[in-house]
Amino acid sequence: MSMFPKITLAWVALTGLALADTPKAPAKADASKPDPVMMKPEAPKPPAEIDAMAKNIVGNWKCTGTSTGPDGSSSKMTGKITAKVDLDKWWISDVFEGKGDRGAFKMVAYSTFDAGSKKWRRVSIDNMGHQYVGTSDGMKDGKLVWNLDFMGAMGAGQFRDSLDPTDPKAVKFSGTMSVDKGKSWKPVYEMTCKK
Repeated sequence: MSMFPKITLAWVALTGLALADTPKAPAKADASKPDPVMMKPEAPKPPAEIDAMAKNIVGNWKCTGTSTGPDGSSSKMTGKITAKVDLDKWWISDVFEGKGDRGAFKMVAYSTFDAGSKKWRRVSIDNMGHQYVGTSDGMKDGKLVWNLDFMGAMGAGQFRDSLDPTDPKAVKFSGTMSVDKGKSWKPVYEMTCKK
């Protein structure tokens, strides 16, 4: 057999193989079924714990109490807290504005529930240049306690914020701080708030 018929035979065989593997036109999609590629993933939903906590906290509160200075002396203070659910129901925002003998104090806090760790998380900032970041295990023994690290214009340390709602007429708040890594705690404030 000469070279020409061999080349022709090889070419016909390869062409036949190539044509045999020609893809078929894709079947038309069923219009009644959504295309999984085009489906939008479901957005995550805020944890139910946020809504449950918000029922007790959201609103306007008037507060009276005392603040304790670095020298240990106490002075009277008044304030107000405005709390609301914020940022698409993922956070509880509370704004505190207080006045006393030592001047005005303002703080904005955002709290949310981390379902993975089963802890509440909080971040706060104040008008004295401080930031506070920490967690709470939630309500235990009738109290909610925040364990926070802070840093700012007056240095760094730990802050413990407590909320006691056991009195049906008023909620009690108190705060203590440590600048020696938790070896000693000093009172910062105590106040009672009513809606």
